[in-house]
Amino acid sequence: MLRQTCFTLLACCCLAGAASGEESLKVGVFDQRATGGQGASVDGLVRALEQLGYATERITDLDALTLVECDVVYLSDMHAPGNVHQDWRKNLAAFVRAGGSVLQTWHHHVLGEVGQGVKRVYGSRRMHVKTGHPAVEGVADFEARFEDHIVERVGPAGTVLLANDDGEPVAVAGTLDKGKVISTGLALAIPNGRASAAPRGMEVSLLRAFLAWLAPQVPREERIARVLQTPQLYVSPPRRIAAAGFDAVFQARVGYRELADVEVECPDGSATIEPQPATAGSGHPGVRSFVLTIATEPGKSVRRDVTVRARVGGRVLEQTVEVETVHGEPCEKEVRGVWLHVGADRHPKTVMPELERLGINMAVLRIAGGTAAFYASQVQPDVQDPLAPDGDWLAEAVRHAHAHGIEIHPYVNNCVVEGRTSKESLARLRAAGRLQQGPDGRPIDWFCPSQDVNFEAMERPMLEIATRYEVDGVQYDFIRYPNSEGCFCPKCRERFEREAGGAVVRWPDDCIDGPRRDEWIEYRCGRISALVERISTQIRRRAPTVKISAAVFRDWPDCREAVGQDWVRWCEEGWLDFVCPMNYTLDAELFGERAKIHRGAVPAGVPVVEGIGIASGNGRMTRPDQLAVQIALARRAGAAGFLGFCYTPEHTASLFGPLRGWMEGER
Repeated sequence: MLRQTCFTLLACCCLAGAASGEESLKVGVFDQRATGGQGASVDGLVRALEQLGYATERITDLDALTLVECDVVYLSDMHAPGNVHQDWRKNLAAFVRAGGSVLQTWHHHVLGEVGQGVKRVYGSRRMHVKTGHPAVEGVADFEARFEDHIVERVGPAGTVLLANDDGEPVAVAGTLDKGKVISTGLALAIPNGRASAAPRGMEVSLLRAFLAWLAPQVPREERIARVLQTPQLYVSPPRRIAAAGFDAVFQARVGYRELADVEVECPDGSATIEPQPATAGSGHPGVRSFVLTIATEPGKSVRRDVTVRARVGGRVLEQTVEVETVHGEPCEKEVRGVWLHVGADRHPKTVMPELERLGINMAVLRIAGGTAAFYASQVQPDVQDPLAPDGDWLAEAVRHAHAHGIEIHPYVNNCVVEGRTSKESLARLRAAGRLQQGPDGRPIDWFCPSQDVNFEAMERPMLEIATRYEVDGVQYDFIRYPNSEGCFCPKCRERFEREAGGAVVRWPDDCIDGPRRDEWIEYRCGRISALVERISTQIRRRAPTVKISAAVFRDWPDCREAVGQDWVRWCEEGWLDFVCPMNYTLDAELFGERAKIHRGAVPAGVPVVEGIGIASGNGRMTRPDQLAVQIALARRAGAAGFLGFCYTPEHTASLFGPLRGWMEGER
């Protein structure tokens, strides 16, 4: 392909538009995870809307030219939008005032003139419909699927649609100029608080009623004309970080209400520019898209600005984007690994040869948790080995891994009593009072770390794996509390008061946000650290060649308070041979910032192996260059390697396969 610095396009189609009521409602679902933002995954929501018959598009920017092609913009649990245009708030407001609609759910709402979330209510599901508004027509009182919700502050343009048991507003609707907004604190179609799923029961009726009311009254042609009064240029993302030697790719979008010649260029000649062909039903013919590809130099970390210029409608428009290239030299004997799970579609005899072909030298295999074991355990009551009764998945994994030059490090989900635990085992644990309790006394299916009997239960599988099998290492996971809610059982109170040296006057309030809070934080850290010390000491004594590692929370030092995980201490005390922060994000800049913190937090002699979320709850990588830049950032921060979470057939190969030569220094 010849490098070109300019591309001119003559629009040759006719303007056409119809009122939204005359065509299928087009819903644009903003995917904040794809842009490195924060919030629940929208994958399930997008599929569900399509199945319900809505014309649905996943959008990854909030610029005016993206928004204007939608009838309704759906902001689902958008904590932070990520790497988008700096004027995204203004763009949303202009889109609504021109006649478009916005549905925003659960957290962190904008357009506060209608509604703004102000506080979270836990453990309350009952919702009461304020009848009379068409946005809730046909909807009766119901129980929300998720147990928590956000209370709305009603803006001057808002009308309450739903209220909780205390009469506090949970959904409001309103109009702004010619457009409409619904803000609801419901975790609508987010049943577990992390990922969206198809709505069920009354959620379907509610969602349909919301979208029916939000259908714009202003024809799309008129809305576009209002937004595109003057020609506009948007280049996204505004900043791109790329591994040195890889292309930095941007999308330029140019729009005008009238048809006109469109010319796009980079004056410094740094970009190859190609038009994106319009597809049937893709939007307004006056909005044109171009792909800008900027090559970067291998072996150098460089930051530079690139100007993109567009000529349209007699005007010259410019936007500057930033390109940062990252280079980091791999350390000697770099760890290049993946976390993987036991499954019928990933037998070790096929997976291990594939990992070798991909240049991966470490497999960290989920093998046990709670009372369950996915191998031929002699100490876990719930054996769920796919090869049982005649085989042993872990033995097979060890054999095939070593045959292909791959280290095998099985990991155990230590404190969580996960879903593979049998109903009978779970009932026995609950009856024995061995599980955690929240501050309100509700049960939490995690081992209480104040009880020695639970220490013994968590120690047994770790020691069995280290001593019965020729593994290269073992890894702790879920070696923590679930959150700040655990554990407030009577045994925890008794032990805390004994070890801290005094009775708690107001239990548990004094420990949550009262005078004993700091002591409580240290107590929780101490219990988890005592567990690590105990198990690691036994492994060192009985299997001295086995390496010990831990998958740990990425947010240091906040994880000490949040989940009682003092992993830096574990490194300082020598209880770990290396540590693996679960640095899962699609935001490369955020990944790099955390990686530097991780390396600086632990002693120089302790290797840090960065966890990279290739397919995690924080998003799914779709291109090899996304993986390459995080590897480069980990290297630049001084990491001893990386682990991708998590392996799945085909997807992992699509990311690592094209990078093997680069990982080994050929690029």
